[in-house]
Amino acid sequence: MNTGERWLFNLAAFVVVIAGIKSASPIIVTLLVALFVALVSAPLSIGLQRRGVPTVVAVLIVLVLLLALIAGLSAVIGGSVNAFRAAIPTYEARMAEQLESIWILASSYDIPIDANQLRDSVNTSGVFSLLSNLLAALGSLLTNGLLIILIVVFILMEAASMPEKVSVALQRDQQEPFKAFAQFMAHLNKYLAIKTLVSLATGIVAAAAMLYLGVDFPLVLGLIAFLLNYIPTFGSILAAIPAVILAFLEFGLGMAGITTLVYLAINVILGSILEPRLQGRGLGLSPMVVFLSIIFWGWLLGLVGILLAVPLTMTAKLAFEESPRYQWLAILLGPERPAREHVTHETNSQ
Repeated sequence: MNTGERWLFNLAAFVVVIAGIKSASPIIVTLLVALFVALVSAPLSIGLQRRGVPTVVAVLIVLVLLLALIAGLSAVIGGSVNAFRAAIPTYEARMAEQLESIWILASSYDIPIDANQLRDSVNTSGVFSLLSNLLAALGSLLTNGLLIILIVVFILMEAASMPEKVSVALQRDQQEPFKAFAQFMAHLNKYLAIKTLVSLATGIVAAAAMLYLGVDFPLVLGLIAFLLNYIPTFGSILAAIPAVILAFLEFGLGMAGITTLVYLAINVILGSILEPRLQGRGLGLSPMVVFLSIIFWGWLLGLVGILLAVPLTMTAKLAFEESPRYQWLAILLGPERPAREHVTHETNSQ
């Protein structure tokens, strides 16, 4: 088989795999969420076991924490979906009032603004309908919470003993690929754990700030900030939009500006300063790759694909980094400067 035939065969196999994933997306989504939760929870479970806690007890502790988290999310989401939908007419009336005040203010300074055109250009019902649909989709995902938890429990029960099993099962000359896989999993666990902690801090700070400022639905806004923080750059912008609109509708332009500054400060401090220091260099993705991955995984897996687009792409990047044959793909997926430093480092080490 020549090179052209090999590429054609690989492309055909890729198309078949993508078509299979697309048709089985409901099952794939459940498995991906369970695997994601297991990877985030594994460091806690394994850490407890290394401190002498029995495996069953460690898994039970993680299970109780996960059940408490699901119960809290269900309470927040369940109570907010209907409230959002019921509040849309009220917010539309407030929007008309705020736009009228802006038109009056502009007229006092002789700024030409068409009031009707201003009203037509701003459509809050679409934003809040999208937000309520997002919460409804998350709620439907939580209905599979029991199945997800069961899968997570089985994964955690096997996680601690799997390296020992593989070490016994494989001969010494066969363990090199497993060592590379174990290193890849260690890097992936570190990335997901730090990303989840930073996202959790982002959601808590955003919710506390909105609660202090008196903006409606602070817990929902914190949850949105937590989820969208998994999307670099674009996530922080998307998370700020509903908060800024709510602040504008309730208090006017001044509070909307303050809310924008609050989200900007959260993004700069936690996303641009703290997280890169914790993650280390070379773990970023190109902004173009982030944007394309959101489109691709969103088309393939829906809402969960959008939320997990960057972790899934980062998983592929880490896997490519562990393979000398595909390191060039990891470099293409990463940002320009870290990629150059990585290449220089690799050249010098050789």
